[in-house]
Amino acid sequence: TKNLLEQECGVRLKISRSGQITILGGALKTYLAFNVLKAISFGFPVDGALQLKNPDYVFETINIKDFAKSKSRMVEIKGRLIGTKGNVKKVIQHLGDIDICVSESQIGIIGKVEDVLVAREAIQALLRGAKHGRIFKWLEHKERFFRKGHRKI
Repeated sequence: TKNLLEQECGVRLKISRSGQITILGGALKTYLAFNVLKAISFGFPVDGALQLKNPDYVFETINIKDFAKSKSRMVEIKGRLIGTKGNVKKVIQHLGDIDICVSESQIGIIGKVEDVLVAREAIQALLRGAKHGRIFKWLEHKERFFRKGHRKI
């Protein structure tokens, strides 16, 4: 993985015995490699994180604690986002044209800037209790709108 990241990002990675990573390279390549490493450490697969090499792609997180005051509520709303056998998450990823990774207390999103903005809005609405069907219809509308060449949100 280290060799792949160095090759793909055009940097050198030095990893200390304690696990600290130093990125050596030009400013832009170092910045891109940092974002890729941040996404990998969040839980995204390497190939998903490498999308961040493209300057049109971003990595954002949503703190689940902002929507839940107790652990049981966090589990409940994470379940609403993931769905049975991951089906809700898969639909959001497909309609939003993004990748999602759910950790203990955060949700990570990787995709094109405008797609991440739309997905973040949809995910936050679900975390606040919006009905799945309403969110899916809204995402379908946005997806059709974007497919026609409109990129404004």
